[in-house]
Amino acid sequence: MPLKDCLAKRFEPLLRPLGAFQSYWINERVQRYLIQYEAYLQVKHNTLFQQLNKTPSVADTLVTEVESIQKDLQDINRGIWMAEREMQTILKAFPDGPLKRALLCRRRSSDWYLMKWLQTECADMGGCCGRGCGCCIRPRSSDSPNHLGHCTPACKCCENVRGFRIGFEELEEDPTLIEFSLGEADVKGSGPSYTKCLINAYVWGL
Repeated sequence: MPLKDCLAKRFEPLLRPLGAFQSYWINERVQRYLIQYEAYLQVKHNTLFQQLNKTPSVADTLVTEVESIQKDLQDINRGIWMAEREMQTILKAFPDGPLKRALLCRRRSSDWYLMKWLQTECADMGGCCGRGCGCCIRPRSSDSPNHLGHCTPACKCCENVRGFRIGFEELEEDPTLIEFSLGEADVKGSGPSYTKCLINAYVWGL
């Protein structure tokens, strides 16, 4: 068997939990985005509803917009529910071992995401941890009070600061997202790596 294949086989059991962690991380970020987008739509809905009460003359236009947002909110709520179910599937399929036990232990703490490294990441990407608004330490949506987390492009506060919106169609090239690699050098190398820092913050609380 070639050396490369031997090494791949040797490290496969070690990298398998990290592949599960990658799925977990993606799902957790999707949930944050959907919940922050839900909060954004709710603000927009409430603003239009107030305008509707104040300006009956444009009722036809505003009612159409309100109905469109209500449909979007239904779609987002469905997406959140599906993402939550997918998270449970990911956690159940997560290989048993220290990584899973540590991750589940971290999830039991409501402030697990307030590690210094994660706060710095949020601030560096233009998120609310770089400001005094406190958005990251309170629920983004009253409909999802148990979901806490750092900013995504859907954060309304961040949008107000940067002056423009990042739409769904632009998320494939999300400028606030740093993808991480599960390569051997990133995971087991002697030097620092983004992957190690991310796992340390999410799993080990370091």
